[in-house]
Amino acid sequence: SPMHASLMKEIGWHVEGKYGSQIFYRSLGPLAIAKIQRPKEIDFDWLKQFRRNHHTLTTFIEPGLTFTDLSTPRGFTVEPYAHSCTSLVDLSPTEQKILDSFSQKTRYNIVHTLKKDELKIKTIHLGKISAAEYSEFLALHTEWSKQKNVIGHPLSLLRAVFKSYTQSGDLHLCYRGSVLIGSLLVLYSDHVATYYAAFASDEGYRLYAPTLLTWTAMQTAKGKGCDIFDFGGIYDPRYPKMYKNWVGFTKFKSGFHPTVVSYPPTTLQLFW
Repeated sequence: SPMHASLMKEIGWHVEGKYGSQIFYRSLGPLAIAKIQRPKEIDFDWLKQFRRNHHTLTTFIEPGLTFTDLSTPRGFTVEPYAHSCTSLVDLSPTEQKILDSFSQKTRYNIVHTLKKDELKIKTIHLGKISAAEYSEFLALHTEWSKQKNVIGHPLSLLRAVFKSYTQSGDLHLCYRGSVLIGSLLVLYSDHVATYYAAFASDEGYRLYAPTLLTWTAMQTAKGKGCDIFDFGGIYDPRYPKMYKNWVGFTKFKSGFHPTVVSYPPTTLQLFW
């Protein structure tokens, strides 16, 4: 999408090609590294010329779900660059039917949390987020990173996301009283809502804030006319070592009974 192209430029990548089949590359002096991700189609003659022009050391090719040309040699099969498996929820049924499709535990956590009425969720269009709300979000991310002992999302990436998706994203913030205990960033493109970044405090997890945030995000996306809610990456058994740390949140996402989809294998072309 144009938003993703803008995001990639913000974090230091160059972009060439038309929307839907763009290639992203970084210059290394007279050489380059490149990746083409989830295209609907690939013009291999154009790609060959691109590699020659930019003297690419590595070119990762990660086809989209609708890519059907498997006959053209694409290089060596390697571990993926982008997430290789995701899961999707159909937003076309009524809200009640969507809710009824979830696992019993997920439904219970949503309904029980709503009945207790301890948590309040504020949904903010990214173009209208205040400096205070943005700071709260970043502080929660820092707290979450420490408690999970993970690096999390680089601040430069989060800044680029907020800048590039100003008109195409929502931030859902979950409060208990005046304390922020959970957040979920959702991005929109072509009638698809994508679950992009989610954080919670220990208290937030205990009170099922992530579950309520996800349900709220689905309702909001449906209200905006989205057809699909994309969970943005899950554990892929084809690459168990690479995705071993994704098992926990994949189990969480599975409670919403999404349809799992796997992308074609990633391939790597060396040199030009």
